[in-house]
Amino acid sequence: MTMSGDKNNITVITRDNIRVLHAHGKTRSNPSVVLSAKDVERIKNAAVVVTKEEEARRVMNLTRERVAAAEAARDRRERLESLEKRRTAHLQLSDIEKEAKDKANYLLAKAQMQLDEEEDDIKRMNELILYAKCVSIRDAQVQEKKLIQHERKVEDMRLDAVMENERQRDLQRMEERQQQRQQELRRGAQVIQQQITERREAAMLESERRDQETKATLAAIARRADQEKQEKRAKLQGQRALMQQVVQANEDAIAKKKAQKLADQDEDRRLLEYLVEKEQKEIEKDRELQERKAEREKELARLHAAQKRATDKLAEQDALRAKRATEAYEREWRRKEREAAEKRVREERALREERAAQQAAREAAIAVEANHLRHEFDENLTRQREENERIRASEAARADMHRQYSRDVQRQISEREALLKKARDDFFMEGIHLEAERREKKAKIDGIRARKLAELKTLGVPEKYCKEVERKMLLSERPRLTGP
Repeated sequence: MTMSGDKNNITVITRDNIRVLHAHGKTRSNPSVVLSAKDVERIKNAAVVVTKEEEARRVMNLTRERVAAAEAARDRRERLESLEKRRTAHLQLSDIEKEAKDKANYLLAKAQMQLDEEEDDIKRMNELILYAKCVSIRDAQVQEKKLIQHERKVEDMRLDAVMENERQRDLQRMEERQQQRQQELRRGAQVIQQQITERREAAMLESERRDQETKATLAAIARRADQEKQEKRAKLQGQRALMQQVVQANEDAIAKKKAQKLADQDEDRRLLEYLVEKEQKEIEKDRELQERKAEREKELARLHAAQKRATDKLAEQDALRAKRATEAYEREWRRKEREAAEKRVREERALREERAAQQAAREAAIAVEANHLRHEFDENLTRQREENERIRASEAARADMHRQYSRDVQRQISEREALLKKARDDFFMEGIHLEAERREKKAKIDGIRARKLAELKTLGVPEKYCKEVERKMLLSERPRLTGP
């Protein structure tokens, strides 16, 4: 496990994968929002479900209050204007007084505009819009975090699937090699069995030939004895003795042939038993290798799962412990592999010594077959070593490929995070600009509404129509206020 350039990132490197863990920071990028008791009470009141009848009554009461306040202000203004007219009816204002009056009126209008901006309805509208914008930004950040987590989960699942496919392909290749080895052994056994059968057939043919020769010899002797019976009767005893010797020689030859046949059968049986024992040893050795590899994969999967759970503040410690456990397991596995290799070497040495002792005791014909078997064993051992070297090279290449792929994925994630951060900043700045434009537009609309109402009143439109127009304007703004 190594620390990357960013102190908040932890890189965990295993034999099969490279992962980057993002630790929680001590500080938050978003400042905390502190609400006053007044704001909390206002939010609670705004969260209360209001029926249409209650809302209509509230709007009517608010409209009546505004109309009453406007009428009172108008009456007060009219009284002040009438008093000012009576006071200035007989006076002629100078230019300085007119300028002062215009300046005072301008200041009053400006102060009135500032007071209008301080109204609770306008403040509430701005606060609701700002609150909706903040909530949208927060939801966007939450969705972005969920999206990043989902992408990482999908990537982890894809890497797990790739590793599982590689493992399945390795198992399939091992099974194919095992089947091929068994087929080769079966073919060798069939060849040996065929040779044994051919030897037996040759021996049987030789025996039949000898029997036929013996029978032919006996027949010739019998014919010769019949022909010479009259003239060589005196030699009959000698011929009988010779005939008995021939019969005894044939019986000795048959007995020797049977003994040789039994010896050949016994040698063939021992050779077949040796091949069967050799095949069983090869199968047992492959089974042990598969069991050790399966145990190793289970242990690596368990350690990999333990590393995945390291996402809290203890992630660094858990990852360190997982790394130590992985190293200990690797050392133990290498020790077992070394012991197994030494054991195989000892077994092979003992087997070679035993075969050498057997070959020394065999006859010349069996020595040729033993030499052939020793050559076959050496070829199998060489092929096994070459296969082991190829598997180790393949595993090293696959590990390098996984490390390169993990680095590429990490780089892509970093680039995506940078793009998402830039998009989030752009979105936030766009929200600020939109808020400024919204305020400017609302102030403009409020000014237009006030001017239109003043123009209606100036044109002599009845008061009830002016109030109706004002009420509709206020109601048209309600969806914007209650929308968030």
